[in-house]
Amino acid sequence: MELEIVFVLVGTTHTGNVGAAARAMKTMGYSQLRLVDACSNRTDEAIARASGANDVLLSAEKFDTIESAVADCQAVIGTSARPRNQSVPMLSSRDLPATLATLQQTAYSTNQTVKVALVFGRERSGLNNHELDRCTHLVQIPVNPEFSSLNLGSAVQVLAYECSTGIHAIRSTTDVTKATAIADSAAMERLFAHIESVCSKTGFLDPENPKHLLRRFRHYFERNRPDETEMNVFRGLLSSVESAISSKPE
Repeated sequence: MELEIVFVLVGTTHTGNVGAAARAMKTMGYSQLRLVDACSNRTDEAIARASGANDVLLSAEKFDTIESAVADCQAVIGTSARPRNQSVPMLSSRDLPATLATLQQTAYSTNQTVKVALVFGRERSGLNNHELDRCTHLVQIPVNPEFSSLNLGSAVQVLAYECSTGIHAIRSTTDVTKATAIADSAAMERLFAHIESVCSKTGFLDPENPKHLLRRFRHYFERNRPDETEMNVFRGLLSSVESAISSKPE
């Protein structure tokens, strides 16, 4: 099966930037655009900046949350203009081809279409911590440190080019080891909710500071997403703990 790349714009405030992103995507052969809490994609300015990529622009899907926008994705690569205190891998844009090659091999070996989300944040402030926590990787575009201003359309163009270069270099092989499909973001969110529930029931979760522990769990599992078999093992373990708690005599 193949690698499928979707572009996700979060909180975009300028309609022209949505059009410019659509143009950049279509130029490199991509068509799946998703908008999270973003401005309209149907203004005159957006259509003008799309410069003929109207099909990409007008077919963009709209979502209320980052979770729903990436729910069907097995890898979520968030853009960041500066180093973040995150436990997930931090890539340079030039690292994208190698990362995509690894994901492509996963697609071949699992006979699964692997969806990769490239997530772009707000023009002024980028992605917030909540959104960064939903990412399996972060990526930076090397720029002049004394003038790092890069508009959204240009950022989309650079990463779309790197993705296109990487995918064109990937060749399918017949000699691959069969593997189990990796979990998508929706399955990961269910795992994290289950972990939170069990930690609360056992008293392991500090109610005064719950997010610190939960973020550590999230970062640990997002460094290397489990496959469906491993996910079933983790969920089974959590369920057995819940069962033991409920059957424990008062």
